[in-house]
Amino acid sequence: MCHDCCETVKVALCASREGHPVLVVAEESFQFVQDEAYDAAQFLATCAGNQQALNFTRFLDRSRPPAADVDFLDEKVALAFRHLKLPTEWNVLGADQSLTENIPRETLLHFAVRLGLLRLTWFLLQQPGGRGALSIHNNEGATPVSLALERGYQKLHQLLTE
Repeated sequence: MCHDCCETVKVALCASREGHPVLVVAEESFQFVQDEAYDAAQFLATCAGNQQALNFTRFLDRSRPPAADVDFLDEKVALAFRHLKLPTEWNVLGADQSLTENIPRETLLHFAVRLGLLRLTWFLLQQPGGRGALSIHNNEGATPVSLALERGYQKLHQLLTE
């Protein structure tokens, strides 16, 4: 048993021809280990729609990490998010879908854009509520699109306006 191990996976590459037995060409085992990126993705997924938690994440904005660290964080958290088992009713905007777009609120998309997380933003846009979050203003009146423009994130702005 390994510490913080979520699952062990064995992958086998096989070849077959009609009339012949299956031949194992190569095989490898690896372990998916729950790390900080996975924990961060789980935290963010549970924060969808939770204004208190999403406002708390804004402290990250004050301590801008170097671009290489942001890129690494983006890659790891986006990958972890893709491997989460999200409930079928999960939505980028949270569980309370009765909220209208006219109510200022922070969204997961605001969070991802504020930090310049291109891969995470792309992932969130593909999820239920992702496109709807584009037009939501936060308490400062910013949409994810205007945040990307204000921060000078051209690639993010392009992604959000395609």
